[in-house]
Amino acid sequence: MSVAEYVSVFVSIIVGLALADLLISFHRLLRAESPVQWYWLLPALAAYLLLVIVSFWWGTFHWVQHVQTLLMGQFLPMLLAAILIFLLAAAVLPDDVPKSGIDLKAWYLRNFRQIWILASLALLVTIVMQANSLLVTLKAQGKFSGYQWLRTFAEYEWDNVISLGAFVWLIFTRRLRVHEVVVVLGLIDFAWSATWIQIG
Repeated sequence: MSVAEYVSVFVSIIVGLALADLLISFHRLLRAESPVQWYWLLPALAAYLLLVIVSFWWGTFHWVQHVQTLLMGQFLPMLLAAILIFLLAAAVLPDDVPKSGIDLKAWYLRNFRQIWILASLALLVTIVMQANSLLVTLKAQGKFSGYQWLRTFAEYEWDNVISLGAFVWLIFTRRLRVHEVVVVLGLIDFAWSATWIQIG
């Protein structure tokens, strides 16, 4: 088993648990016997996070595909990002529906700060990993310069940097329209990214 396969299997376990938790929480909402007052932002946010989970799993291939040796300390940022994504998946939907029912808009307003703090931290760690992966790739190709690194980083990561700023903004605003716009734009961004990001 190669280093890439060894690492990706462990990360895939955590990512799989995150996806399972998200789907189970959504299933409980759909099958709840108690009344659920739906708010469209929550299913949209769950769909967005589903794409985040797939994107992270997809990205692990690029981060480790050329790795021959790996220190445990070098693996820890990837592990941290996977853990943060799991915690985010666990936080984005209610774990159960009380007998009295649940209002998803009110639930979101009570929990949105935790959601977006976790989302900001997960994206920040991912951006740092992408920046480091780009650095290693450019050095391996003999093309490294500060300007080349910055130019390539801006080309591939501009949307993540903008998203990080938006996530931090959502931590501090209770204006639901702002939250709705950010989530919809995030879904559009992922739809665009899915047309060109590939493995191999």
